[in-house]
Amino acid sequence: MDAERYRPRTRSVPRRLTAVACLSIIAAAGCKDSSWTPMGRAEVVLSEIKLSGAATVSKRIDSDENFGRSVTAGVATGDSLWLQVAQELSPASAAAEATMSIALASALTRAPERVLPLVGNKYPVEEVCGIPFLKGDSAFVTTYHDEAIAALTRVTTPSLSATRAACHAALDDSRERRLERINPSYVVKNKPVAPPRRARKKAVKPPVPRKDTTVTPKDTSSSR
Repeated sequence: MDAERYRPRTRSVPRRLTAVACLSIIAAAGCKDSSWTPMGRAEVVLSEIKLSGAATVSKRIDSDENFGRSVTAGVATGDSLWLQVAQELSPASAAAEATMSIALASALTRAPERVLPLVGNKYPVEEVCGIPFLKGDSAFVTTYHDEAIAALTRVTTPSLSATRAACHAALDDSRERRLERINPSYVVKNKPVAPPRRARKKAVKPPVPRKDTTVTPKDTSSSR
């Protein structure tokens, strides 16, 4: 009985505390693949941002290829949590910024109301809405342009009206530039023809009256 009385009892740790501890371990280890949570979960990346800071996690997009691919693929889905990751991060290089712009451009057709608030100083309008994809023929450029414009028409939030208009203009401008670069004759064939200008009639000036220059001959018929 005494042995049973003084035997240390094992307390069950609440599941919530266990989950938090696991997330902390994963984040501290660099969000590598684990038996608890696989790399690629937006929740894990957000936890790492809280623990290590946005600047540290942003640098991993350049230094860790798998991590960078996982983040950009998640952002491209337009998922609200992944777009929150994009909002927290600040690309540390031009390459990372270009990659994130491509991911946001992909998300634009799926979740325009969640992407437009992110467009601004961190992710410029001309980059995200400039059809930034590295490859693409004329059919792809035209199809993406039409899908993105259709997505923008679904945005009705008044506070996003200015960004929506700027994005629309950037899409139109980029479409023309990309198509002209791919196939110059495409733009020439599809460019709307301006109506012919009417020839202006020249005003007819009234004739200038000439001065009377008639010389009167001398009268030689008089007698001497």
